[in-house]
Order: sequence, then C-alpha cells, then structure tokens
Amino acid sequence: MTTKNYNLPDGDRVKKRKELIKCFLNEKPGTGNGNAASRYQYNVESYANYGIFLKRPTQLNKGFDFTVNVRGLYFKKNRRYSNPSHGDIMEALSYCKNHYSENYNSVMSAIREIYECKNVDLNCLNASFIDYEGTKHPIQIIILAIKWLFMEQDCAYWNYSGRKMLFEELSRRELV
Repeated sequence: MTTKNYNLPDGDRVKKRKELIKCFLNEKPGTGNGNAASRYQYNVESYANYGIFLKRPTQLNKGFDFTVNVRGLYFKKNRRYSNPSHGDIMEALSYCKNHYSENYNSVMSAIREIYECKNVDLNCLNASFIDYEGTKHPIQIIILAIKWLFMEQDCAYWNYSGRKMLFEELSRRELV
C-alpha cells in the first residue's frame, strides 16, 4: 500500500474534480491481482484524533472511484467498517439534529457551503453524534466525510448529477 497526503485545491467542483483525478493518474500500475495490484491510501483531512483517508482501488473497480474512510471511528454493527455509508451519514446527522437542535443550523450551513465548494471553518461547531456503540464523536468528522463523499460522487457520476445525488437525499430528509 502506498500512502500519500493530498490537499484538495480551492475552486469550483470542476477544478476540484480535475485535480483529484490528475492525482489518481499519477498512480503506478499494478502487475496483477492480490499483492500484485497497486493500492493507494490518500490522507486528506484530520480533525482532533480522527482522519479522513481515501482508499483506491475499490471493490467496484470503477476507475476513478474510491472509498472514504474515517481513521479512529468504525461504522455498522455486524461488521466493522471505517467507510461510512450514506445511511451511516444520515443516522449521524439525524442524531445530531435531534440532540443538538440549537446548534444544528450551523451544521446545515457548513454542509451547504461544502456542497457549494466553499472553505468552511468547522472549529466553531458544537455538536456530536454517536456511533453504534453509543460513543460520542464530534460532528465535524461526519461533515468532512460528506465533503469527500461529494467528491466521490463527482468522480463516479459526473455525467449525471454528481454530488447533487447525496445533497438531494440530505435535503429530502431535512438534514440540510
């Protein structure tokens, strides 16, 4: 596994997508399956004791697809995963909305700004969510995961609606 650090550039979603894909284009090819495949981990965000990293390739092998993973946190009850599903994101935001209603407008605003490709200061947010074991974690890590899930959808579904798919689901559930 090759580990690299990556910083998403400022700009609109076109620029962000181009630069991320350009980074992937620099990967060295594999020479076969299993241990002969080239594997990459991109460290992209950190917050407190948590980190967001991308893993390539994915099991779906869609070319520019990747998984968004959270270091320091596991999701799901049956099998522990570090990559949150959209359902995990919805559950975390629902918990936050229900238990930190006085602060949730700031959470929604941060997600909307990230959707619009703006830089956001997440340090001012004062809210949490719980994992499947009932342990509290800062909502910032979910928001950073959402940022990269938006990027994943822009890479995988650019010719359709990209990041709009997740954003519309968040809107439908009144989470943004």
